[in-house]
Amino acid sequence: MGRNILRIYYRLPVFCQNIAISCYGLMIYIGRYTGVYHRYLKLFSRNKHRKLEKELRIQNKRFLRLLHYAARKSPFYREYYRDIPIQKIKSVGDINRLPVLSKDILKENINRIYTISKGGSLHFSTGGTGGIPLVVRKRPRDVQQRMAYLDAYKLNFGFRNNKMRSARFFGKKIVEEDPKRPIFWRTNYPLRQRLYSTYHLTEKNLPYYIRDLNHYKPQAIDGFVSAIYTIAKYMEENHIAPTFTPKAVFTTSETVLPYHRETIEKVFCCPLSDQYASNEGAPFIIQCSKGSYHEAIDTGIFEHIQTENGIKLLVTGFDTFGTPLIRYDIGDIVLLEEGMTCSCGSIHPVIKGIAGREAEYLETGKGRFSQVQLSVLISQLSGMVEQLQFRQKKDGSLEILCILSEPLKKEMNEKIIKSIMERFLGSKTAFKLCFTDTIERAPSGKYQLIVKE
Repeated sequence: MGRNILRIYYRLPVFCQNIAISCYGLMIYIGRYTGVYHRYLKLFSRNKHRKLEKELRIQNKRFLRLLHYAARKSPFYREYYRDIPIQKIKSVGDINRLPVLSKDILKENINRIYTISKGGSLHFSTGGTGGIPLVVRKRPRDVQQRMAYLDAYKLNFGFRNNKMRSARFFGKKIVEEDPKRPIFWRTNYPLRQRLYSTYHLTEKNLPYYIRDLNHYKPQAIDGFVSAIYTIAKYMEENHIAPTFTPKAVFTTSETVLPYHRETIEKVFCCPLSDQYASNEGAPFIIQCSKGSYHEAIDTGIFEHIQTENGIKLLVTGFDTFGTPLIRYDIGDIVLLEEGMTCSCGSIHPVIKGIAGREAEYLETGKGRFSQVQLSVLISQLSGMVEQLQFRQKKDGSLEILCILSEPLKKEMNEKIIKSIMERFLGSKTAFKLCFTDTIERAPSGKYQLIVKE
């Protein structure tokens, strides 16, 4: 929403805000859940991905279709591939003949990469963590196909999107900064969603969120794992049981750490399933009902590139015809484990997990630490620390923001916390421990464990 529209929206009573959000939700429904959506939902729901030859055939066909379309329709790709004999690229195995598309190249050439007009497309904005948000254009049929794939995945857990109630924790500013009444959610009736603000998740406000969740009784919870974990952790510590049992908790956009999963699954008595994609249009990495992360090769191509920070992903998204992404360096790091298979029966490749952004690493005297590695430190501080944020300065030193579980025990716990951190980070790592009541979220609404200057 633009600032002027937001000002008008915030002046409306909550009832009218729900109507405004529902009108917007109806527009989303028409764009994403009509057209070819139902046909693809049936198709994807039937496909259990058990035949390797079939899946590779689908992948090759969709890759070649996207490649030739981009080379023909996009002014940028026509020039980018000028010296490459496209007709000699016969399969996914030939993809390394094509140049890599970096984020900088994408941003600088976005208007020449588009293959469709602004008026004939649906628009999606990236989070803008690297600067100005990027707007990608998508054909409605591609968005409908993508939504059908996502909803077919959720059907495996017994949840039918748009037919069952869901609670969504996401980064849109649907509630004014200081509301007159403690109502931190709005309802999107056409999509059967209750949208919960992630910007107001303070200790003071959490009882209101929990009371409303118990009243609304969603059949699924989805969104940022840090927000859902904040709710679950408070319920666990205060011995509050939910009066509903969701089919599943679906997370995306943030790295799921072991302590997140343990607490959320324990409190809500349901599986947590994580899903990786991006607003740009990265192919899906989906966590199946057995807990394995599968690279969905019928939605794109995943290339694993070894770097000093770990295994970097290059992605090619098969539903990016409006803004083609071919060999796109998305900046994410994955964890691999050779020979992993899954008992769910899918032949889609299995990876160990997603470590997060390439930039989301701490530089310390003991080397680099990822978010996943830092989760070990956080688990050691369980009971004393509610939340941490590591802020790395330009000189390499760390400022560590810390919310204590029991502020009255600060003097007693401070020495213990510092001692554990020194052992974990190494004696050569200079850090300053700063105790606080709140840690601000990023403009996208996400919680950042690591912030680097």
